[in-house]
Formats: sequence, structure tokens, C-alpha cells
Amino acid sequence: MKNMIGFYDLAKNAVDSNKGDNRVTYAMIKESMNDIMYQLSSMKFKDPVKLGEAKIKKDFEELYENMQQAFRNLED
Repeated sequence: MKNMIGFYDLAKNAVDSNKGDNRVTYAMIKESMNDIMYQLSSMKFKDPVKLGEAKIKKDFEELYENMQQAFRNLED
């Protein structure tokens, strides 16, 4: 849930904060972050019994860090 809400918050902040020539739109976010959006939708298929809770938590943290970096790159 943290990643889903985090993506929403990062997207909203990116759209709201850019008012100049380098304006970020939801279309730009959707186009440039297909991989991250796919990873977000695939989180539900991770099996804690098979992979282990620690591995899944690590994967989710990495995804969150990747989202933050992708939004930083988009705003630059």
C-alpha cells in the first residue's frame, strides 16, 4: 500500500510543483514510467510463502526508491 500511495503522492507533487516550461503532466508520467507502473500492479502476485517476507519487503523498498528516483529525473 505504501508504494501505491507513494506513487500517487509523487505524481501529484510533480504535476503541482512544475509551473514553468518544463511542466510535468500525467501523460508524461504514464509514458515515462510504464515499467514502474507494471511493477506496482505486479506486487499483488508476490508469494510470501515462496519468496519469504524479508525478500518481499526488500523488493518493495527498492521499488519505492526507484519511484522516487524516476520522479526526480522527470522533474529535472
